[in-house]
Amino acid sequence: MHVLLIEDNEDDAELIRTALCEQASHDISLDWADRLETGLSKLMGGPVDAVLVDLSLPDSHGLETLDRVRPQAGEAAVIVLTGLDNELVAEKSLLRGAQDYLVKGRLTGDALRRAIRYAMGRHRVEQALRKSEERFHLTCLATQDGIWDWDIASGTTWFNEAYQSVYEPATSHLERHQIPWADQVHQEDREAVIANLTRVLESDQHLWTAEYRFRRNDGTYAYVVDHGYVLRDREHRPHRMIGAKTDITERRQAETMHAVQLAVGLALEESVTLSEAVPRILRAICELQGWTVGALWLVDPQDQTLHCNALWHRASAPIEAFAKSYESLSLTQHMGLAGRAWRTGTAVFSPDILMEAASPAREAARQADLHGAIAFPISTRKNILGIIECFVSEVLRPTPARLERISELGAMISQFLNRKDLERQLRQAQKMEALGRMAGGVAHDFNNLLTIINSWAELLMDEPGLTSRAQRGMAQIRDAGNKATGLTRQLLAFTRHQIVERQPLNLNDRVSDIVELMKRVIGEDIQLVLKLDPTLGRIKADAGQIEQVVMNLVVNARDAMPHGGRLELETGEVTVTHSDPFWSDPLIPGPYVTLAVRDTGCGMSVETLGHLFEPFFTTKELGKGTGLGLSTVYGIVRQSGGTVGITSELGKGTTFTIYLPRIAEDSEALRPPATTKPAGERSETILLVEDNEMVRGLAHTILVAQHYHVVAARSGEEALRLVRDQGRQIALLVTDMVMPGMGGAQLASELQALQPDLKVILTSGYSERDGVLLQHFDARMAFLPKPYTPESLTKAVATALESPAQQEACRDSSETP
Repeated sequence: MHVLLIEDNEDDAELIRTALCEQASHDISLDWADRLETGLSKLMGGPVDAVLVDLSLPDSHGLETLDRVRPQAGEAAVIVLTGLDNELVAEKSLLRGAQDYLVKGRLTGDALRRAIRYAMGRHRVEQALRKSEERFHLTCLATQDGIWDWDIASGTTWFNEAYQSVYEPATSHLERHQIPWADQVHQEDREAVIANLTRVLESDQHLWTAEYRFRRNDGTYAYVVDHGYVLRDREHRPHRMIGAKTDITERRQAETMHAVQLAVGLALEESVTLSEAVPRILRAICELQGWTVGALWLVDPQDQTLHCNALWHRASAPIEAFAKSYESLSLTQHMGLAGRAWRTGTAVFSPDILMEAASPAREAARQADLHGAIAFPISTRKNILGIIECFVSEVLRPTPARLERISELGAMISQFLNRKDLERQLRQAQKMEALGRMAGGVAHDFNNLLTIINSWAELLMDEPGLTSRAQRGMAQIRDAGNKATGLTRQLLAFTRHQIVERQPLNLNDRVSDIVELMKRVIGEDIQLVLKLDPTLGRIKADAGQIEQVVMNLVVNARDAMPHGGRLELETGEVTVTHSDPFWSDPLIPGPYVTLAVRDTGCGMSVETLGHLFEPFFTTKELGKGTGLGLSTVYGIVRQSGGTVGITSELGKGTTFTIYLPRIAEDSEALRPPATTKPAGERSETILLVEDNEMVRGLAHTILVAQHYHVVAARSGEEALRLVRDQGRQIALLVTDMVMPGMGGAQLASELQALQPDLKVILTSGYSERDGVLLQHFDARMAFLPKPYTPESLTKAVATALESPAQQEACRDSSETP
């Protein structure tokens, strides 16, 4: 044992040396310093086991000496050695870190050695205790857990800094056995938590664990898991309990959100429409996350407000009163949390709606004790369809992680809606394709029948000797056939498989012809006004398509005026002098005929205008619009060489202006009639190919009556053999396009390879299979739609057989201004 003695009296130092070393000189070594500075230097030079220090030194006096020695002594025990027997000084010395206080005149060697050893032992214990306390203190600083120490017997409780910084500490001194933090437990969890803890305290158990909601300093609630250990006396009575609260809010919210996503996903998958899924979605969100009220707001594209579509709430009279008041509101983008989510397009959070001045139904929310709220958007493609908003009775703490999870939930619902929308579009496309194929097949066969009915009715009406009754009957057959022809074209137009027949027409005539239809469509509460330019020029377009364009725009205007208004259609002319680069579809300079469709409806935003012509884009409610009306208008107008202009202002109305190229004059009216040879001079051979026997017989009869040489075949293969085997020179091929085996287009290609000058007329009432070929007709090909009449067939054949010089002359005369 190495001892350092700091003593200025040499005689006292020698006495102490003698007392320590006379019987155990080999066990104890003593080093002496007569000044404090010297003693401190020796302490810095190497470790010692104990320090004996006098408080009265030449260079230091009193307890100040102890204060300087104690820090330098380190692991060594410090014993105050003085000649004064003063209990007050002794007590202060012990409080300042001395392990003992000895009076010089009372010491013997054994007593001094024993005192040193006892002091060293006490110092080791104190050091261990100090290190333990330091370790506990550092542990408390390092952890985020709230550590508590409850003295059950006295009712006092200690809390670490982390606990006090996050949770409002309960009263530190309570009555015996009173649980110190019971009032901070959420009221819905309190009874179960207290009962569980009481059961553990009254049993022989030592460990207690509970998971519950616990109030923070700011009034919000955290999910905590609380672990406690009960210390018991010899009679197993609890006298102390130590534990720690761990905040598991983030983990719990993540688990809950995962459960919510599964429940929402299941509700969405099992539902056909959003309306069917919404009640289950709101209930799942609210019940799993502990929300009190959940609502779905849908965007009304007409008045640009939010209207409550569905609402779920817990059973409570105040909550029900709030729900009735809230769901009757119409929210703008600047009203409440739902309006803010709509305006920003992101998930938003309110810790306490009662503190927000713009919160609607705030008084009802106060009476229902509602505080925290969230809102997040759900969208289809780029458009916000609605907002889901939820309320809870506690103040919330907004965190980035929680907002991110809420946004993910909104994205999940939005993805479902987009997927359902795509599935609906696919089903619609498949239905339209199937319907189109069916319609095409029906139309093809029906047009063959109509060709026979209409043509024979026309031929028989010219037969001599018919009675007036027979003539009236044949006329009715012809008229019925013509009406059936119109129905067939409408069927094909519905499925977009109609054959487009562009011809010169007057836009005024097309608008005037459908005025009655427009009036029936728009209803009596909308005033229809026509401003038609009487000097309007002509355009070249398909009459049925132009009527479709007008009706689509009229229907669109009607939907924009649910409470009535004024609808104006105005025609006019304009000359474009230069191409405007700011137009999305610049017009080629030249004269144009215009049609303006102007309404006094709700108008459209700039964002809506940017997507207006996108297929399947619609601002109407789910199930009330296909999103194809305006895209069809755009496609038809562009296909006809024009474009569509739009001007719109929210709350004032919209104007669609159609621009279509004006033609110089009616080329069909000026076209000279085909110069046909007298019947006796005709020597051309016509190859007639038609798989339908009755149509083939009819066409053969009509052409033979015109003194043509006709060779008939029932298939493309048979026609090709006739030409190859007989080497017959054919002037004109008249063939159906759709036949079993080799179709008409392929037959025409094969025969023109054998006879390059061969003229071709393709006939069909349905052109889906060969529609691409129609876009690549050359001068040797013509198309004759079914059902045709004897006159249209005769005219088509005569035109096709004209010499190139005659055709050029006809084209020149038709293009003369």
